[in-house]
Amino acid sequence: MAAPSPTSSTSSANQGRGSRHPFERMALLLASLLDVHLRMALQEVSRERRRLIGGVLLLGLGLGLLATSFLLASGAILIWLVRGLGWGLIPALLAMGVLDLVLAGILLRVGGVLLRGPYLV
Repeated sequence: MAAPSPTSSTSSANQGRGSRHPFERMALLLASLLDVHLRMALQEVSRERRRLIGGVLLLGLGLGLLATSFLLASGAILIWLVRGLGWGLIPALLAMGVLDLVLAGILLRVGGVLLRGPYLV
């Protein structure tokens, strides 16, 4: 048995590589391009997910602190109405309830206007 010559082994390797149909090469190139695109998209999604989770946590903390300060301010106004202006407890609570309803209505209306319209522009 004779050992294969170096030219015959390289020619078979080249023949395997060069025998691909142009459409097959184009499909491999397209698959490679899509793979790179998918990897980049997944990295971007990962970054966006981290950003959104951090933003939601900070918004939650901010809303919690805002609610606490709103309750404290409401209590201070209630005490001022009762002690400072001499109102009774029930009229002061009703006035605070009306003030809260008016403020909530304004905020809901403004929020509804802001949420209308096209998204992802």
